[in-house]
Amino acid sequence: MAQFKFPQNLADHLENEIYNKLIASVQIDVDRYNAMWAKREQEGKTFHTEQTWHGEEKIYWYAKSKGLLDITFHQEMDSYYKKMTNDYYRPMSCIVDLKACFENAREQRNHSVALAEQRVNSHLAVTDQLDIRSTDDLKLGSHNLIEGCVTGLTNDSEHFQIQLQMMYNYRYGENSANGYMTQYVQFRSNRYGARQEGKSVQQAITDADRQAKRDEKLAIQNEKQMAKWAKFQKLPVVMEKWIDKEIKTLAAIISDEGLAKIRLQAQQMNYEFDEAWKIKSITKDIETHNALRNDLRHWQNDETGLKSLFDKGIDTRNKLKEMYGV
Repeated sequence: MAQFKFPQNLADHLENEIYNKLIASVQIDVDRYNAMWAKREQEGKTFHTEQTWHGEEKIYWYAKSKGLLDITFHQEMDSYYKKMTNDYYRPMSCIVDLKACFENAREQRNHSVALAEQRVNSHLAVTDQLDIRSTDDLKLGSHNLIEGCVTGLTNDSEHFQIQLQMMYNYRYGENSANGYMTQYVQFRSNRYGARQEGKSVQQAITDADRQAKRDEKLAIQNEKQMAKWAKFQKLPVVMEKWIDKEIKTLAAIISDEGLAKIRLQAQQMNYEFDEAWKIKSITKDIETHNALRNDLRHWQNDETGLKSLFDKGIDTRNKLKEMYGV
């Protein structure tokens, strides 16, 4: 399947444009903040204030240090941790965080390139073949414009071309995604010549991505299910020990000693004790527990039967107990 890839030289041009403009935009804040903070220090102040709906409050600058500014704060000794820590109310100076700007510019470039590739690939059929030199026709135009044609042949050897115009401009300040400058791209694209037949390359890419995500999700589910099965396999041995104790406890209730304690309690609390009903009820409970114990012993040597039960949804200790009513 032929797939359009955006030319590397144009992608690099986009990144350099973004990077340089982003640094220039951040530098404006750097100059402004450094002047503001220097003036504060000259005035003998240790913090700035702003008006909020709570009233006048000190400005906390921590969030700014996580953006595109590299800020140096005044250091104070923390009395609890016994070490020097930043006073985020008192920034001293800042510079442009070049690494953060580069990473942000690379993310913006990748976003713009992906949009361009999606636009062209939406005009390509999965059976089309691209002219390997066709991306050379894409050129930088004036006024932030990338334009040109991508050409190729259909499965029937018919010629086609896709005209692309990629206009990019910039959003600054509060209108940008990062608070400084974000590239915004717009496209015009059309296919001429032979018609596009069948599924587009972009749809095939989208379908493949969706299938990959489904496969990944299924793999995770299968892994969890296998771990659950490994744990469930140990239940017959573990539960047999537990149910042995339960049966002994039940048997003790209707033993001579156990019944005698219940009679005495009934006499002290002045209520009528139905001994026959108690024996019948507990005997039934013991039979139920015995049935589960016998099956637990059987499953210890019958993994197939245990797996069949697991596959039916009886896959936890509580569900197994509910199934037998114990």
